[in-house]
Amino acid sequence: EMAKQKNAMLQTEALPESESETSEDPMEVLKQLLESVAPCTSTYPVSVSQSTDRQRVDGKADRWTPLKGQQLLVKPATEEDCILLVANALMTPESDREESHWLLRRDGKSISSSFSSYSRQRSWSHHICLPWMDQPLKRAELEYQVVAHAGREASHFVVGEKKERRQIFGLTLPVHQVSWVEDDEVLSLPPGPWRDVNGLHEVITTLPGDRVLVVCTMHYTANWSSELNRGRFTVVRDDLGLDGLADRGLQSVRSLGPSQPRTMIMATVDEPPPGPHLYRARAALTTGEESGVSLTLQGERQLTLIRLPGNLVTGPMRPIEPVEIHDGTWTEIPGMFASCSLRRPRDRVLLVYHIDCNPQDYFYEAHFTIFRRKEGAISSDQNLGFSEEFGLDMVFSDYGASSEYPAGLLIDTPGSQGPWTYYLAARVANLGTTSENPSVVVGYS
Repeated sequence: EMAKQKNAMLQTEALPESESETSEDPMEVLKQLLESVAPCTSTYPVSVSQSTDRQRVDGKADRWTPLKGQQLLVKPATEEDCILLVANALMTPESDREESHWLLRRDGKSISSSFSSYSRQRSWSHHICLPWMDQPLKRAELEYQVVAHAGREASHFVVGEKKERRQIFGLTLPVHQVSWVEDDEVLSLPPGPWRDVNGLHEVITTLPGDRVLVVCTMHYTANWSSELNRGRFTVVRDDLGLDGLADRGLQSVRSLGPSQPRTMIMATVDEPPPGPHLYRARAALTTGEESGVSLTLQGERQLTLIRLPGNLVTGPMRPIEPVEIHDGTWTEIPGMFASCSLRRPRDRVLLVYHIDCNPQDYFYEAHFTIFRRKEGAISSDQNLGFSEEFGLDMVFSDYGASSEYPAGLLIDTPGSQGPWTYYLAARVANLGTTSENPSVVVGYS
C-alpha cells in the first residue's frame, strides 16, 4: 500500500496544475467512482420451503439427519449469482444435558459452519437460525439441505415437537450487489477492549439511497464456566459502530461450561452515505474475577454485505429508548416497527431483526417475537413466532451456552396487498426464584 501511495504521489506531482487539481478533488473522484457502480435491481427471486412435521433426531453413529421441510431447489440466473440462504427451526431436547448440531449442504456437500445448541433441562426449546451466503459459480439446479445431529450416542431431540413451522429460504442476488469474505484462522481472544477480527473485513460501495444488509457468523468456543463472563461481537462501518452509542455490541454470548463450540450470528441493516465503506467485525471479552478466561475463534466465519435499493427497504428502525420488560404478556418495544405496502398478493417480505437483552437478575427467561398487523383490519395481530408462548427467540439463563441478543432473518408472505406493519415485542416469564417476573432491559443497541 505504501508503494502504491508513493507511486500515486509521483504521478500527481508530474501532472499539470489543472489536471492535478481535478484528480485531487474528492467530490469529483467520488462522482467518477459512483458512475462505475451498477444500480441495484428492483426484483429478487426467492425460493421458500416450509414444514410443520414433527421429526426426531438422534446421535447414532455420528449420522447427520436431513430435516423435513428444510430442503430447497434453487437455479441461479447466471453463474456469478450469489444466494443468501437462511433456515429457521425450533428444537426441543428430550432429556437433560442434550446438544444439537446443524449445518447446510449443497448437493450433498457441507458448505456452512456448524450451528449448535446446548441444553441443561429437557423441554426447554431453542431457536436455530442458520444464515449463509453461497456462490456456487454454476448455472444449474442446486439442492440445499439442512442436516442435524444430536452429538452423542443415545441423545435425542425433536424438531417441531408441537408442529411449529420451520422454514428455509434462498434469496438470489446479482454479484454486483454482494461483497463477502470468509476465514477460518484460529484466533484466541483474551479479556480486554474491542479489537478487529483478523481477516473479517470487506469493502462495499453504495449509491445514494442504498441500504446495506449486514450478516456475520462466527464459530467460537467460550473457555469459561461463569455467568459473569461475556463474549461480545459487533460490526463497524468505517469508524462508526453499528451497535449504537451505548457500545454494547451487536451480539453477546455466554457459557456455563467450556468446550461447547457454537456459531453466533449478527444481522442488521445499515444506511450509509454514498461511496466506498469498510466494514470490520470486532470482538471483545469482558470477565468477572475469574482468571485464565479466553474466547477462541475457530472454524468457518463469514461477513456478508448486501446492497439493497432504498425504495424497497423500510428502516433501519431503532428503539426510542431503553425499556424494561417485566410483564408476562407480549409488550411492543417502542420504535421497533416497520410498515410496507405490497403491490401484489404473492409478494414476500424479508424481515431482519436485532435487539439487545440485558437481564436484571441471574435467573431469567425472556421471549421475543415479531407481530404482523394489517392497517384497518378488525382481526387481531398475528404472531409470526413458532408459537404464541415461545415467540421467535428465547434468552434463558439455564441454557448451557447461548447468544443473548436475538437476531435473525425470516421470509413472510402476508397473502394480500398492504399496507402491513410489523413490530417487535417481548415478554418475560417467572422461573419460580422470586415472586415477580425477573425483568430485562432492551433498547441500548
